[in-house]
Amino acid sequence: MSEFLKFLATPAVGASVPAGGTVAALALAQAAALLARTGNGEIGSAVGDVSGGGAGSAGGGWMHGLRLAEQDAFAVRRDPALAEACRPAAAVIAAAGDLLTVAEQRLDEVRGGALLDVAAAAEAIRSAVVTARVAIESRTGAEVPVAAEVDGLAERAERITEAVRAGVAVV
Repeated sequence: MSEFLKFLATPAVGASVPAGGTVAALALAQAAALLARTGNGEIGSAVGDVSGGGAGSAGGGWMHGLRLAEQDAFAVRRDPALAEACRPAAAVIAAAGDLLTVAEQRLDEVRGGALLDVAAAAEAIRSAVVTARVAIESRTGAEVPVAAEVDGLAERAERITEAVRAGVAVV
């Protein structure tokens, strides 16, 4: 982790290096890991494609996020202007809805300190989708077609966090 952060902190002089899209995918991976933690190692069948290694697998969701981070880093180094460079960030946005569904379910299933993990996951998802959108926009020079979807996902994440903060398990 420290080597990655050192690499991330290095100025990108004259070359494209992974940054925003890769960070978005890692935030998604962290959210999936937190949700797996709150579900006793399981994410749940609602995750679908996010699980990568099989629906409900403990490591599947965060492994999918890690794969997206690796794909983003490779695509950006290859040619950040290619549409291919936007695919991992777009996949982050696509996967976020399923993870938010799991987080919403966890509000009714967990108590105590595990609710903090649910809120942390929701905030990581919000960060992931907003950062992924900006990564796509910066690479294409245009607003993403799913901008409204990103706004909706960010609002869902905010409602989850607010429910945890208020001690209310209703979203």
